[in-house]
Amino acid sequence: MTEDFLTLNEVFLTLTEVFLTLTEVFLTLTEVFLTLAEVVLTLTEVFLTLTEVFLTLNEVFRTLTEVFLTLTGVFLNLNEVFLTLTEVFLTLTEVFPCFFLSCKANARIKLAKTEHGPRSSTLVYICVVLLLFLLFSVLFVCKCVLPPGDNPIAVNKYIIYHILKDM
Repeated sequence: MTEDFLTLNEVFLTLTEVFLTLTEVFLTLTEVFLTLAEVVLTLTEVFLTLTEVFLTLNEVFRTLTEVFLTLTGVFLNLNEVFLTLTEVFLTLTEVFPCFFLSCKANARIKLAKTEHGPRSSTLVYICVVLLLFLLFSVLFVCKCVLPPGDNPIAVNKYIIYHILKDM
């Protein structure tokens, strides 16, 4: 019976060692899981920061869109003014053709006397620069600001909404 007791005692000691080893394994796994939880928390903080950055960039692009839409409205108004001035000038040349023809003739005589040829008007340069800026603005809005995709109806609604909102 003493031998059985000794054998049983050895079995219990072996089982105790196994349980101690399992406890150490579980403690190690717990430390690993805690470390992983810290990594996940850090990644969550990084993603939250990136989300805030993207929201800020979205506001910046929205503001730029509003600026470009406002500038587009200004250029449209300037275009209307230019067209009105052109109509006024055409009307004046029809009403007073003799005055404008004599001015043109006088200008030719003056240029011939001073030996200066005709010069390009600064208005032409200003119109060309404004046209290029308008084209660049439209290109920027179409490529960078408007929502991407193959949905022209949504893009049209977006443009109309912002144009009508400014009026």
